[in-house]
Order: sequence, then C-alpha cells, then structure tokens
Amino acid sequence: MAMADFIPAGRTSRIVRGTTQIQIQTEYAYRPTPRLTTSIFSGGQVIRKVEKELGSPISSLEDKFKVEGLLRKQHMEVIEILNNNHEFAASLFPSDGSASSPARRLPLAERLAKLSGVEKIFRIDNDGNFESGNLSDEFRKRFSSLFRNLRELLDIFQNLPGGKREQGVYQIERNRLYLISTGLECFFVLARNVASSRDLETELRTVIKN
Repeated sequence: MAMADFIPAGRTSRIVRGTTQIQIQTEYAYRPTPRLTTSIFSGGQVIRKVEKELGSPISSLEDKFKVEGLLRKQHMEVIEILNNNHEFAASLFPSDGSASSPARRLPLAERLAKLSGVEKIFRIDNDGNFESGNLSDEFRKRFSSLFRNLRELLDIFQNLPGGKREQGVYQIERNRLYLISTGLECFFVLARNVASSRDLETELRTVIKN
C-alpha cells in the first residue's frame, strides 16, 4: 500500500465567542519527523500550536488506527482546554474589560460525574469512537445492543458543519442511562439508585447549558 493510504484523516472544529472565531485543526505529518500537530487559527493566522512527536512513521493499518485514536484524543483535549481553562482562553479571545475573568471551571465530564447518583461517564467523539479502548470494551460488555447500533444512536443528534452535532440530552432509560451531545463530543451517562421522583434529565441539561 502507498504511504498516502496510511495517513489518518485530520479533524477540524470551531469555537465562536462574540465576534471572535477560533478554528482548531489537528493533523498527522511524517516529515521532517512523524508527529501530530494541533493548530489554533484566528483570522486565518496560526496563533498557537500543540505538537506531539511519534516514535516512528505509520507503516501499517494497525499503526494508522492507533494514531487516529491519539489524534482524536489530542484534538479533544485542546478543545477542552479552550472551553475550560480561562487563563489560556483569555489569551486568545479578546475581552472588553466589562467583567473579571471567571474562576476556572471543572471539565464537563467531571461536572457530570459529580451529580448525585452518576456511576460512570463514557466519553466518545462525534464519530462514535470511545476515549479509550478500555471504555469501549466496558460499554460493549454492559450494553451490547447499543454498541452494535452506536452510529444510528448518535444520529439522533443531527450532523452540523465543522464536524459538530446538535446539542441535547436523549433519555435511553429514565434515571439510568442518557446520551448527551455537547456539539463537539458526546457522553453516555450511567446512573444508579436515583429516586423515581427526581428528574435527572433536567439536571443533565442544566450542566451542559452552564
């Protein structure tokens, strides 16, 4: 197979705040050294770069799948920093000075996990790839039928330009299992021992809106 067959597809996302638009692009390159590069653009100019060097170039489909996972993870981590690290974000998004910078918030996965009764968070990207192989295996063992129809389940949230999906919360089993879309990624939220009188879905919606 040609070298081009082993190059993973890159990922691109956007974050818009007020009149400022930031584009995040992650891609693989094998020259001059194999690496993953996440570039942050504003106004067509690169303003930040995050690079991770790889030990060797991709030479097999197995290597390609492994690097694709690393690429998705790096891309999602940079987006999470932009969304939750206010000191870093303040250096990219201009402020009008009308309010002081808010305190740093916990990542969304941690805020969801702090809800009373939440047992497990399964984080996946918009294409249905789990954050890690261990999470994928655990989810498949617990929810085999959902795992087999994962793509169809994610399509409940419509695909949007820029690799995003509609935001929302979908109740799979009341007060037990939910699928959440933030637009840039998705989460399965597994809960237990939640009182029937409690509306966990509303609480989840509140967390992702805030």
